Amino acid sequence: MIVWRGLDASQLQAVQKVCEPLNSAMELVVTCQQGAAGVQLQRHDGQATLTYGSTADLMHGAAELCGRAQNEPQFELQQRPRFKVLAAMLDVARNGVPTVVMVKQMIERLASMGYNELWLYLEDLFEIPEEPYFGRGRYRQSELHEIAVYGDKFGVTVVPAVQTLAHLHNALKWDAHMAVKDTDDTLLVGAPETTQFLTHLLQAASAPFTTNKIHIGMDEAYQLGRGRYLDQNGFTDQETLILQQLKLVVSLTQQLGLQAYMWSDLWFTFASAKHEMYDPDVHFDSAFKASLPPVGQVYWDYYHEDEQTYRDRFAQHFELSDDVAFAGGIWTWSALAPNQSKMLATIDAGLKAAKASQIEQVVATMWFDDGAEVPVSAAWYGLQAFATYQYHDDVTPEVIDEAYQLTQGEQPAFYRLLDQFDNFTKTVNVDADNVSKIVLYEDLMLQRYRANLAPIDIEGQYQQLIDALDQVKVRAANRLTVTFYHQLAQTVLVKQRALKAVAALGAADADGRQAHRALAAVKACKLALQQLLVDFRLLWHQQRRGNGFEIIDVRLGGQITRCETVIWRIDEWLAGRDELAELHEPVLPMDKRNNGLVGHGLYKEIVSACELSF
Repeated sequence: MIVWRGLDASQLQAVQKVCEPLNSAMELVVTCQQGAAGVQLQRHDGQATLTYGSTADLMHGAAELCGRAQNEPQFELQQRPRFKVLAAMLDVARNGVPTVVMVKQMIERLASMGYNELWLYLEDLFEIPEEPYFGRGRYRQSELHEIAVYGDKFGVTVVPAVQTLAHLHNALKWDAHMAVKDTDDTLLVGAPETTQFLTHLLQAASAPFTTNKIHIGMDEAYQLGRGRYLDQNGFTDQETLILQQLKLVVSLTQQLGLQAYMWSDLWFTFASAKHEMYDPDVHFDSAFKASLPPVGQVYWDYYHEDEQTYRDRFAQHFELSDDVAFAGGIWTWSALAPNQSKMLATIDAGLKAAKASQIEQVVATMWFDDGAEVPVSAAWYGLQAFATYQYHDDVTPEVIDEAYQLTQGEQPAFYRLLDQFDNFTKTVNVDADNVSKIVLYEDLMLQRYRANLAPIDIEGQYQQLIDALDQVKVRAANRLTVTFYHQLAQTVLVKQRALKAVAALGAADADGRQAHRALAAVKACKLALQQLLVDFRLLWHQQRRGNGFEIIDVRLGGQITRCETVIWRIDEWLAGRDELAELHEPVLPMDKRNNGLVGHGLYKEIVSACELSF
């Protein structure tokens, strides 16, 4: 039993929660005291001292101490934070809405790693009393307040991140918001109705939280001024429009006493002769910098593996603002498993450059584009990798692994294996090939990625992956995650075999024996898909609200039904009533997102060449 001294009741409760997965039968008395920023630990047999700066330091220090105390009877350790703000951004707006319980679990995890902020990327996932059509599966004001208060207990300030210009497709698709709509996802700048809408939005977005910090978005508004605004007002330069909108939004945030941050990309895109994001040839003079209202600029970049690129971009950003933050990515998006190799390479370069450029705020983004098919729990290792740069200058995979095991109470082997679902490069999956998603949703008859997949040994790598997944051990809370990924690996393996078996029926000499092999392979694929849907359903509802799983039902259910159709068609071919004409089409490389070893596809691009109506 660990006895904690020097803490009030709230601190004690939070520390015990953070250390719950790490406690064993050891007898230890820990004296806690506040001191300089960071963490200082000492243990000598049954006595230990924890000196901390902030509440976040206390939580991380407690987790670090409990982890080390499992095997080290004596140690001394000092850690000093390199960044003023170490934040994680949780995307709750891309189909998967984490439950309040899941967000609280994330806060506990983040606290143990040393994070002191959690940015909730909301889009329309929060309640605006005056706008009843705003949001689906949205959080109530009371729920967001509950999350914010819970975060404060652990030293993790919860910050709302909303959109005030674009990325509002899900809100603007309703007729109720027609008056504020420029294009499908962009607000109508200059309209009185837009001012009223933003007033309601910012009030509702900030009211539940305990901080005055807010992120106002304003990224990727490529169609700004090109829809109803153009019809009503004629052509206006996009840089002029975003500056007009920013001044309005900042004035509204100031009325509410808020400190605003925005994504920085559009300043570069609109100023670039090539319309290129972060164009290295774009520079801003002091007059332009002075024309901007007081707003922090957040430089997001998830793509570069070289440190110099980030250093150069930071220098450009300081031409915009003295308040510059950096957002890296832990690659939880547009695939079925995190791209761990890309994540490790990009955050290493980005965070080293951030330190060298004296950036004080850094953010680990967890996006869930294209259906939120990556479980929230698959992000734990990436979050730890990012956090390790807060306390270490020389960060290696071994240092990250040790930090993860110490603070999370489980081996990192499972999370490292997730990279093998998509990475066939033997190095870094630079181009974000998403092999598992391509195979899972590749049509058995159309097989548009057949040429792309041909050069790689899917069956060999996946059999090794399955064998390795059989051996991993994780905390009890993460066992469903392992079950899901184990079944996903088995499903991709049998789907690949089914693709090959069906493709063989397109040969001129295909016969009945091959048809029966294909039937057996497709039937095995159907069974694997059915089990995957069961496992995915359990995992999803462990972590997320029911909203959004209807999309997963459609996707996996469609694959199951497609297997039934293909079985019927092969039987028809055996009876001489079907030519299986699709299998006789020319085999061409997939002509989209094909820059990597295999390629990268979204669900709608993989599953069919037809436009989906949903």
